[in-house]
Amino acid sequence: MYLDGLDKLDQKIIQLLIENARISYSDIGEEIEISRVAVKARIQALEKKGVIEEYTTIINPQKSAVLCHAILRLKQNLSICHR
Repeated sequence: MYLDGLDKLDQKIIQLLIENARISYSDIGEEIEISRVAVKARIQALEKKGVIEEYTTIINPQKSAVLCHAILRLKQNLSICHR
């Protein structure tokens, strides 16, 4: 993983967020022994620098009651059909 230029605390914060993007500032703080306020400030700085771009939810469609719908747009090429 390319984390050069970040200190050890920022690297650990990123690792914890990779493992669980829903982890609380308090839990991160306990893990790396800094305050939740310091964790929040560091995460906001990482977001501002573009190191953290977004937090994503991945849904397992096999375990979700939500149905997936698709609209297909088909274009017929008549020159191929009449050969």
